[in-house]
Amino acid sequence: MKKRALLPDSPGVYLFKDKGDNIIYVGKALSLKKRVSQYFGRTEKDAKTRALVSSISDLEYIVTPTELDALILESNLIKEHKPRYNVCLKDDKQYPFIKITVKEDFPRIFLTRRKLQDGGRYFGPYTSARSVRETLKLINQIFKIRPCKKKITTSGRACLNFQMGLCNAPCSGMIDKERYRMNVDNAIRFLEGRNEELVYKLDERMQQYVVREEFESAAVIRDQLQALNYTVSARQHITGGFDDWDVVAVAVSNKTAAAQVLYIRDGSLVGRSEFTLYSRGADEGEVMSAFLTQYYCDAPVPADISLNILPEDHTVVEWLQDTAAGKLDITVPGRGRKKELVDMAYKNARSLLTMSLLKDDKREKSGHGALIELKSLLDLENLPHRVEAFDISNIGGTDAVGSMVVFTGGRPDKQHYRHYNIKTVEGIDDPAMMREVISRRLARIAGVGVGEENEGYGRNEEYGGNENNRDETPDLIVVDGGPAQLSAATGALQQWGLDIPVIGLAKQLESIHVPGRDTPLILPADSPGLTMLKHIRDESHRFAISHHRRRRSSRLRSSVLDEIPGVGKKRKEMLLRHFGSVDGIRAATLVELEQLSGISKGTAATIHETMASI
Repeated sequence: MKKRALLPDSPGVYLFKDKGDNIIYVGKALSLKKRVSQYFGRTEKDAKTRALVSSISDLEYIVTPTELDALILESNLIKEHKPRYNVCLKDDKQYPFIKITVKEDFPRIFLTRRKLQDGGRYFGPYTSARSVRETLKLINQIFKIRPCKKKITTSGRACLNFQMGLCNAPCSGMIDKERYRMNVDNAIRFLEGRNEELVYKLDERMQQYVVREEFESAAVIRDQLQALNYTVSARQHITGGFDDWDVVAVAVSNKTAAAQVLYIRDGSLVGRSEFTLYSRGADEGEVMSAFLTQYYCDAPVPADISLNILPEDHTVVEWLQDTAAGKLDITVPGRGRKKELVDMAYKNARSLLTMSLLKDDKREKSGHGALIELKSLLDLENLPHRVEAFDISNIGGTDAVGSMVVFTGGRPDKQHYRHYNIKTVEGIDDPAMMREVISRRLARIAGVGVGEENEGYGRNEEYGGNENNRDETPDLIVVDGGPAQLSAATGALQQWGLDIPVIGLAKQLESIHVPGRDTPLILPADSPGLTMLKHIRDESHRFAISHHRRRRSSRLRSSVLDEIPGVGKKRKEMLLRHFGSVDGIRAATLVELEQLSGISKGTAATIHETMASI
């Protein structure tokens, strides 16, 4: 790639793409030039990196001012594109936040599950929507911040919230902008936990109202203080403090990882969240780095984070410290209550990982995991739920037959298997035979020749299929062979004007040939997708050979036994039934032939002499 030579020696983010222009990996670097060059050097690479490099067809890069900026951009791009080779959160859980639209003249407060870069103030995430609604109700009762989108006017009728004492009705001109903004600031202090400062400011303002003899305004502040003092004392009685911190633990397997976050608020465990990730063979330190950046990109950073392992990337810690509102401690505790909570989080993460692996294993065994992998690797628009595979079988061009096997949902669908007797091709020409078979199948899909028995469509001689489903369109066609067979299949598709994904699977190196690609795909031996393709290919091969053998055996029986004088249909069937095959008849002695009921000595002698001469 010529773009590698143009990479600057600057911080930034690089994006690797495959031949389908899909982003398959996003990474950050202090020096784009040096970091990207490492992928293509001669140093020893692990299996994951080798697979990544073999799939790279193009790259893009974005220069950033610092490595910390690159870290944030990398996290956002991974969340957006979910590249195949990155560690990605499987879950996209949307936890509730409290949002205050501080950019508006009369800000609103409400629950939201989307955190946007829109200048608003967000508090959370919270583990319980119920607790968020209770907090909002309390804030509305004390500070009377509007929750609705009603248009602000100087006159008009106030809504029900004003009648219930939950809003000061700025929409009807009941409160001026300055006084409303003071209430908003106080609500923010309350949500930030700055209650001592809030109480002091409210008491100060109440005294000012008293001095000015604005007793109604002073009474409002008095009610706010009473409600606030009751709320704060109740929280202290329950929790015993205002210590906020998070506990994060990750557990990792080869392909999947699990993360557990415990929320300690005001000194007490108030909730937890759990996540699963695609670990892509990464170790615990790398997974922890990826999780922290992706998780805290949307969540507020507390003053203390306890981990079971430090992130491998030191810039993650720097970014978190810059993002936190104040001083941040990130530690792996060795003893005490924090250590106990970290151990508990890790135990829960291990349990989640076990359940996730069992679920993934079940899905892979059912074929679903392989179908997902094939959809990604082959850039298919849809999951290949119905796959049809074709093979040709002949010896020296004689008795040539084709087969079609069908897999539905990753499993053999034998009622839809079909055989084809080659009709238009003479001699040894497997690609031409493949084109004939697939063309006849596509004719059915296109609606041509439907209802014409055995015309353009081979009847299933092994399983007795369902005639009504012959014209169902497959999601993927697999042909046994390389470029020549694939070209024959694409030619048949063009002939009928059908757009169906097709690939060829060659036995040599188990390479996957895709139209429009110069080089075949080589998948790892343990790839679920490759395992399924081999199973489909081998099944089509077995099905073709079984029909070829029956047809050849039938031809041999007809050509040999039909030439013997005195042997008609019934005697031929009796001979084959007794001796098992033509070879068995040929090996029989004259005495054995004479002992058969319905065979005279003269006929037995004729059979024996004829078979001996062949």
